Amino acid sequence: MHDTISLAEKALAAALGTAASGTAAFDGARLVDPVDLGGSARSRVLRCRVELHDEQHGDQPDEQHSERTSADKQIPATVIVKHFLSDAGGFVRESAGLELCSRTPSLLAQDRDHRLIVMSDLGDLPTLADLLLGDDHDAAWEGARTWARALGRATGDSRDQVARARRRLADAEPWNADADLRNGVDRLLEAVTAGGAGSGTRAAIESELAATQHLRTPGTAAIVSPTDTCPDNAVLGPDGWWFLDLEGTDVEHAAFAAAYAVLPFATCWCVFDPPAGLTDMLFTEFSAGLAVRAPDVVAEPGWDLAVRQACAVYLVLMTGWLWKSTLEGRPFVGPEGRSPSYRQLMVSRWRWGALNLRQDFPALAAAMGDAATWALESWGPGVEPTGYRAFR
Repeated sequence: MHDTISLAEKALAAALGTAASGTAAFDGARLVDPVDLGGSARSRVLRCRVELHDEQHGDQPDEQHSERTSADKQIPATVIVKHFLSDAGGFVRESAGLELCSRTPSLLAQDRDHRLIVMSDLGDLPTLADLLLGDDHDAAWEGARTWARALGRATGDSRDQVARARRRLADAEPWNADADLRNGVDRLLEAVTAGGAGSGTRAAIESELAATQHLRTPGTAAIVSPTDTCPDNAVLGPDGWWFLDLEGTDVEHAAFAAAYAVLPFATCWCVFDPPAGLTDMLFTEFSAGLAVRAPDVVAEPGWDLAVRQACAVYLVLMTGWLWKSTLEGRPFVGPEGRSPSYRQLMVSRWRWGALNLRQDFPALAAAMGDAATWALESWGPGVEPTGYRAFR
């Protein structure tokens, strides 16, 4: 941990005299008292106290001020340090997202050589996951509603922002979507074949998915999005929702961001069966928020279809990404006691596709229905999806 803090201090020192996101430099400050906030195999996150030094008293800390402000400078009491352990692309994407997406922490300093980012600390705030998994129905419903509208407004949509993001992300390794989609189709057909069903042939499914190719070249529907907008990555402050964890930031079709409201929560662990009306409301709110920034996108006649297509893509991708853990029967996708099992999540996703994709993706929907039937017969009633705690 001390090595990480040493690197963070280097990042801070390298930023002296700069204004990465409109903030002034940290004159005479160092980072101390690191608290490990966790992370992943790709990154580590720390909260650090900013210790100030009185210029007239050498290294003695300034005990009188935990936060120092002048006409052009404010030094916070604490900051968040994110260290990307091996993912250089994640560093590039996170720094771009912090600069270009709204309602995110401020980028205070960065060190490309050490893959370190220092950002503002929003504090310990409740997440959307906390609301959905809590006991207050009204708070969860209203929180989800305001989250969806805030997400629609948080995307960077101007032509200048999109162009800047593309330049910034040129250094990040591109995502091989074709390979991941092929893997997802393979795994879905593996489940269908195991169940002895003959519907949903590969050729028919691949033909249907070919209709989603236009989402890869979004044109005027392009936005700069954090992409991983899961319930645990959104925190509710006194002034509304803020979005964290931007290491997946990308330029994408707005429909992919909308899919997080419609499915709901496309790539997340906090996936349970939503109550009636919730996802329709979330989509309406997301679209209303996006219309503030990109009214032409929402007004397009094909907007609803594009969102369903994005949902189909995500369902196929998740089938591939989660297949190994699903077959192994791993008990929790996310935190123990707060998330479904992999099998519950996968059955929930397949059921959603079977019900909601019948009109636009009949072969894919049929295959997902067959896969869900096979799963329930093979894995037993313990994989039956459940609802969100707040709405039970």
